[in-house]
Amino acid sequence: MSTQPNKWIQAEIESLDPHKDYVRIWQLGSCYGADDFMQNLIYALTFPNFVVTEWGSTAVWREDGGKVVERANSRVEQTQNANALWWWYGPHDERTRKSVDGINKLHAYWAGKYPGTFSYNEDYIYVCAFTAVTMHRLRLRMGLPGISEKEQIAAHKFWGEMSKLFTAEGGVALHGYPESFDGLIQFCETVEATPRPKPERGNLIASAIYEQFVVRFFPKQMHWLGHQLLRSLSLPTTLETMQIDPPLPMAADVLPKLMGLVFWHQATFEDDPSRSYVEEREAMDAGQRQAVRESIHERDKAFPAHFAATYKDDARFAGCPFHAALKRYDSHETSTVPEDVQRIEAVVAGNVGVAN
Repeated sequence: MSTQPNKWIQAEIESLDPHKDYVRIWQLGSCYGADDFMQNLIYALTFPNFVVTEWGSTAVWREDGGKVVERANSRVEQTQNANALWWWYGPHDERTRKSVDGINKLHAYWAGKYPGTFSYNEDYIYVCAFTAVTMHRLRLRMGLPGISEKEQIAAHKFWGEMSKLFTAEGGVALHGYPESFDGLIQFCETVEATPRPKPERGNLIASAIYEQFVVRFFPKQMHWLGHQLLRSLSLPTTLETMQIDPPLPMAADVLPKLMGLVFWHQATFEDDPSRSYVEEREAMDAGQRQAVRESIHERDKAFPAHFAATYKDDARFAGCPFHAALKRYDSHETSTVPEDVQRIEAVVAGNVGVAN
């Protein structure tokens, strides 16, 4: 005899007050049911939007790509762990505050190398606003209903509190966080519609982020499909600025709907998970953590040569010194992350990280 799936998450959300219980509502809506594929997909669809500016791409790619190429998988793992910690514990928890303080210190370190690149208030507000509305907009792109009104209110309040923890270059407090969820969407759309130069380093950052996802989750003969999936779900303005070809028309029409079908099936026929992503990570024993670290390390070792072979001779960027510099990976040369940066990164990863 069939039984109804156990659906407890939305029921609890509906029982809460979004003005008071916004941390719990965000936690419920964001921290359950996210496997490694979905976490990595969200990273790939998110981060390129944050470095569409000349200064943003300069600060991330720098001269040789750094971690974007040499520790591509570690970078994803570290970002996922930090985000998961913030989402689970919320903006008022000491663990979140310590982790964000690490981010501020990391930005301050690189601001010393690239003065002015971390001084733009709009960049920080955009990251908070974009994160708050990501799942709402993604669900709509997939042909699904957006998140509920309660979740919208909670998302707006949660990221308003998170925005108070970040500082721009020189320790300057952020300002101008929009006053409503609709305001967040309008803010994002305004930023995204702003015409920008097309940085060659931006192309390499987006290409590396997309390639990392595709190599990790798709067999070689299906890499094209992974790229079409990413492009069909990415912002057209980001693809244009990063000089990434748009998706094929059929892919743009079909693939988001297929992803929406997966989401719909989970929401309709599967039990809600009993443990969050953070709880699952924290429950890992030493052997499981070591296995994850070894897997990441092996993928990081293989990625630079693969990426260089795929992108160094892109005819569209003939004469670009940053594309030409990828040839250094033919001989497996890598740069070293300074020890002080590694220490800060360890703090950023928080107590759920396994990559370091």
